[in-house]
Amino acid sequence: MKMKRRLWMSLVLAAVLAIMPVSSSYAATRTVQIGGEAGIDPQYVNAARITADLVISGNNAHVYASAIAKRVCRVTVTMRLQRKEGTSWVTKVSWVGSSTTGSRTMGEDHTLTQRGTYRTYAIFDVDGEKLTYKSTSRVY
Repeated sequence: MKMKRRLWMSLVLAAVLAIMPVSSSYAATRTVQIGGEAGIDPQYVNAARITADLVISGNNAHVYASAIAKRVCRVTVTMRLQRKEGTSWVTKVSWVGSSTTGSRTMGEDHTLTQRGTYRTYAIFDVDGEKLTYKSTSRVY
């Protein structure tokens, strides 16, 4: 009886492993969208931590984005300040920065000329792993 059970368990485990993606290239090309929601704890392949935020003070918007890799590798950050127009988010200004040290932090200021709802939208490439992050929206 134990032998049949072991054989059955082995077959089930083999079937599960056969359908699971084991290629790192699969995981590295997926896109993960997070931000602005509590309780999300995503697991990344190459990234240890990503974040983006927006602070509005007067008519100044401080746009911030940061990525930290699990090891030394190339990190590219594209940071966008977006304004909500109707039901769409429109990019008003964007910045790009990269590093080969395994981390990249960016902070830029932009003078707001239009009232409205704004957010930071960041796109990260951490050694081929593509991730996006949307900050909580802020009203000016």
